Parts: sequence; C-alpha cells; structure tokens
Amino acid sequence: MKRSPWVTGATVVQILVGVLLAGLSLFLLSLTRSTAILQEKDTAETISGLRIAACMFGPPALLVLASAYGMWKGKLWGWWLALLMDAGVVGACVYSMLDDGWQNVDWELVIFAIVPLIAAILLLVPAVRGFYWRSGNSQRPPATVAHSSL
Repeated sequence: MKRSPWVTGATVVQILVGVLLAGLSLFLLSLTRSTAILQEKDTAETISGLRIAACMFGPPALLVLASAYGMWKGKLWGWWLALLMDAGVVGACVYSMLDDGWQNVDWELVIFAIVPLIAAILLLVPAVRGFYWRSGNSQRPPATVAHSSL
C-alpha cells in the first residue's frame, strides 16, 4: 500500500515528539552538572529533583519513539501507541498548565503541548487513520486469495 504524504507527515511529527521528549530528558540531566546548580544552597535536593524530572520524561520518550517505529513500519499497534502517548502527553501538559488556576497559566507549557497536540490531530486525519486500519488487518497470502474465488 502506497504511503500518502499525510501518513509520512504524521510519522515525522511523531518522531519529532519523541526527540523533543528525549531531548528534554537529556537537558534536565545535563543541568545536574551545571555550575549554577552546583553552587546553589540545596544542591543535592535540586539535583535530585532534576533527575526525577528527567526520569519522568525518559520512558514516555522511548514509548513515543517506539510508536513512531511502529508507524514507520505501517503497524496498527504503532498508531494506537502513538495516539495513547500523544493524548497522555497533551493531558499531562494541560494539567500542568492549569494546576494553579486559569489566571496562572504556564505559557511555556502551552508551546510545549502544541507539538503532541498536532501529532494527535494528524493521527486522526482520515487518510492517516485509514492507512493504519487497512494495513493493520491480517492480509491473506496471494495463494489464498486465488483459491477463495473458486
């Protein structure tokens, strides 16, 4: 089955989400070695918090990249995993943006939530959804198709 530009675009955006999450995790880990952090009063507490935050972004990054791999291979499980992970990341970002109320929205998280939101919307475009749902069906081998018409 030929891949449409929508399917390729959705897969590329999914890879972008995975790289964004992995990059954020690596950035937080790199902050644990920065001189500004090491010169703070509560260095151990700050480093511990940064490591915990990095560990919170690491597993979702791996799952998003795994879903992108499944999508690249044209697998239905990749589409489902991508949809679940994108919805989860968007939900976590929306919760984090609004946890202090509507008057204290964290606008940096709004920008960060846009990429997985675009990825989730692309997954639901009929051309993308149809590609994975059609290719996800078990295909009968050509010999079976020839014999079934008898």
